[in-house]
Amino acid sequence: MTIVTRPRTISELRESGYKVLTVKEEMRKNLIQNLRREEELFPGIVGYEDTVIPQVENAILSGQDIIFLGERGQAKTRLARSLVNLLDEFIPVIAGCEISDNPYEPVCKACRDKVDEFGDDVEIAWYPEIGAMVRNLRRLILQSLIS
Repeated sequence: MTIVTRPRTISELRESGYKVLTVKEEMRKNLIQNLRREEELFPGIVGYEDTVIPQVENAILSGQDIIFLGERGQAKTRLARSLVNLLDEFIPVIAGCEISDNPYEPVCKACRDKVDEFGDDVEIAWYPEIGAMVRNLRRLILQSLIS
């Protein structure tokens, strides 16, 4: 979907066939796409092409949890940071929602009331998932380290 063709209401989103996926499902879907396109999955990680990277790929494909253990300097943090590249770039949210609510199953009262009143005509926005998440996470980590 390009920006021009993205659905603008919940009804358009339903008609498009969009499905909300868990993070593991989303990562798996995008990993499969990247493998088919033969894209480099973990840029900047050298020396683990035949050992660690295939194990990480298998864990993602099978929906397993991942724990990185090892000595300092073994690319654990670099691997973890590169996993966000397997998330979708944008996700649909109810427009104007403070918590970026799921259009199909809103949690906050304001969004539930909006859906009750307007039904599938509620407007949606496309939230930049990766960029915003990474920036917010880094900001929170830096604040916790400084404090």
